Amino acid sequence: MSGIKNDPDGPITIGGRSLADQLAQRTHALVAETVHAVRTDVPFYRSLPEEAIRIDVTAIVRRNLELFIAMLRTAGEPTPGEVAELRDSAGRRAEELVPLAEVLHAYHLGIQHWWAAIAELATDGDGPALARAGRQLHTYLLAATSAVVAGYGSDHATAGEDDAARRALLMALSAGTDPAGTADRVGLTLARLYWIVAIHVDPHPDESAAEVDTAVAERRKVRRLQRELDNVGRDKALCAVTSSGGTALIPIVDSDPAEDNWEDSTQFAQLRRNLLDLERAIGAAVVIAVSAAVPSRVPGALQEAREVLEVARCHGHRGGLFRLRDVPVEYQLTRPSAAHAVLANLLSPLDAHEPILRTLEAFVDAGYDRAAAAVALHVHPNTVLYRLRKLSTLTGLDVSSPRDLVRVTAALAARRTGAGRT
Repeated sequence: MSGIKNDPDGPITIGGRSLADQLAQRTHALVAETVHAVRTDVPFYRSLPEEAIRIDVTAIVRRNLELFIAMLRTAGEPTPGEVAELRDSAGRRAEELVPLAEVLHAYHLGIQHWWAAIAELATDGDGPALARAGRQLHTYLLAATSAVVAGYGSDHATAGEDDAARRALLMALSAGTDPAGTADRVGLTLARLYWIVAIHVDPHPDESAAEVDTAVAERRKVRRLQRELDNVGRDKALCAVTSSGGTALIPIVDSDPAEDNWEDSTQFAQLRRNLLDLERAIGAAVVIAVSAAVPSRVPGALQEAREVLEVARCHGHRGGLFRLRDVPVEYQLTRPSAAHAVLANLLSPLDAHEPILRTLEAFVDAGYDRAAAAVALHVHPNTVLYRLRKLSTLTGLDVSSPRDLVRVTAALAARRTGAGRT
């Protein structure tokens, strides 16, 4: 027997030492053990992406344990502010359509695991202290459960109403149907100028993982994309996004830039940095097209941005941000023209020579750098040189000739555009 008596109003001591201190010293191990137990024993969590377990689930388990340890030190209950992170986390799980019963199951399993860890620390004579620890653990579970239920419940009503208002204004601006009247009706302010953003997002690696629920992985990606766009737009972005991308209208709140000089503005430079960071935040490759327009010209600017995005993707770009001036030749070749088919047919002799065509594409995409093309193709630079010479034999176009290089580039752009339309 330990012979140590616990003051019913003082710190809980188990095995002769402060329970809070002992749990704090074991935080890392307890969190890892709890996360493993949740993933092993709660069916839905087994289908979550590894990233969700490693980041989201681990973080919220750690936060719960820290709050419980703090509760042991103060003998008080967690405040609404202290459990706000639990509520917000539950709200994100609700957006991902994780069943509430599964989340509550995970919480109860975690509490059960902590109780087992506490019991292992006890020695003879620690019965009263264990009883107090059990009551504190139960009190904490009640507070955590209330926070989770709130995260799944009515706390989303206001956000839902705001989302509906922004969707209504986005539709009005996109269609050009009385955006000012719609803004007044839904209680939003119409900006003087909008960034027009069209986005394509590649699949996240989790979406093709055999053990991961694809729908969950897609919803997580959509939520991250929406959150990042909200951050860029200071919670005023008008967005319509899916797992493959979408569009966003971001209000320009500063007096600058003007509609006709935005491309060289400091505001666009900042927007560019923020949007290019989407790929890191989402965890998947992103291609973005940007323009700017006053409300009355949003429909045309949005159509142009979508076309620029399609052109960029059609011509081999798997990441980056583009304006019309970044792809003017490629864009122009998407316009109806009698010369379009003529240009594309210049490369028709390569239809039966796939390696030559792929080498030409890599060469052009690499800025006419043979060494860079070789790296992209995983071949020796001499192989690229040989294939470009073979190209000349097959088509009569010599890429070492400035005149022919222009024709080859235009022909490839026309060919790619034609392929993108089929």
